[in-house]
Amino acid sequence: MLLLVLAASVVASAPPRTEAERQAWVARSSREELAAFLRTTPPDVLLALSERAITTLGTYTYVMAKRERVRGTLLDEQVIRVTAREKPFATRLDYLSGPNHGRIVIYNSAASVDQFRVREGGLLNAAGPLWVPVDSFMAKVDSNHTVKEAGLGNLIARLRREMQRAVPLGGLRITNEGWNDAGQFCQLHVMPSGGKGFDYAQTRVCVDLGAGIPARMESYDSEGTLLERYAFSELKGAKVPDSAFDPSQPF
Repeated sequence: MLLLVLAASVVASAPPRTEAERQAWVARSSREELAAFLRTTPPDVLLALSERAITTLGTYTYVMAKRERVRGTLLDEQVIRVTAREKPFATRLDYLSGPNHGRIVIYNSAASVDQFRVREGGLLNAAGPLWVPVDSFMAKVDSNHTVKEAGLGNLIARLRREMQRAVPLGGLRITNEGWNDAGQFCQLHVMPSGGKGFDYAQTRVCVDLGAGIPARMESYDSEGTLLERYAFSELKGAKVPDSAFDPSQPF
């Protein structure tokens, strides 16, 4: 009964119409109220809130720590500062640590939908910036994803697509796991049919309500083997010149 009361009170003051109002709502709500909202709100509504938060930022930047299993091998973690513009989509990736420390990648859909430009760190830096086809083997040596999938907007779109694909098969099965040590509320999304035909069998999504985005995502196969792990932090709007997304400029 108490949960129903809490849920009703949260829905009555549900995340309001603007991003500023949503942030104020999160700041004044208790952890119990926030948890009740997250447990009772459909995942597509939560994704819509994240889309609004991202749109409000305009051009934005964040730090991403990622690990991926590529061709059966779980690679070492890489930490990347991502700067992104949603429309027209463009992104700059600065590799801060990990095996490719010093790498810079620039992609701009308005300049080329098929290529990005990369400058490697270390000794390979002497080669200067190189043009690389987006879907080439070279582009996927250390990732299952292309640069066209970078940015939080594309992450949200990918989660939404998987949810929609699950609907005809009975939809997602969602387990509310609660708060993690970072203060993020985590839910485990289990795909129907053991994940057959989906990118992943299970995905853990941990939401940072303060930032309004999924702040951690872990994906597993049907055996529980980790396939990908992403953690996002330091999200903020960014004022950058257009040249920052121009792959033809020196960098």
